[in-house]
Amino acid sequence: MKITFTKLSDLEHKVRIERADGSAEETILNTREFMRHDMGHMAVEMEVPISRGYWGSVATGVALDGMSITGTDIVTAESLAGPAQGLIRDEADKETFYSVLNRMQPELITKELAYRIHERGRKLLGHWRATSFGGDMVIEWDDSV
Repeated sequence: MKITFTKLSDLEHKVRIERADGSAEETILNTREFMRHDMGHMAVEMEVPISRGYWGSVATGVALDGMSITGTDIVTAESLAGPAQGLIRDEADKETFYSVLNRMQPELITKELAYRIHERGRKLLGHWRATSFGGDMVIEWDDSV
């Protein structure tokens, strides 16, 4: 799946997804409310071995609003994406990522995994900051996970 975030203004961005099956969907969102949370989900779901978190579910055809997502993967994704968004925003160090995320999911989060989530979040934040107004941040989502 191809995910395109378009920076429209300081306040809004557009999210467009193009699924492997050819279907597409887009919406305009308040950047302050949604961008960090979307980044949190991406950083977590690109590193944690789950396939039906938010982005994985959208890749399979679930609407961008995510209202019909169910299952244990989304519970895991949400429990980690919420704290991850704040950690990404605060540019927390990798030890803080480990401490916070391990507290949320101690049976899952190792130091190595937390460090990978930290690095992924750091790169996503840098990519978004480097995106000019009217410009796109494009993410290729691995549907095979």
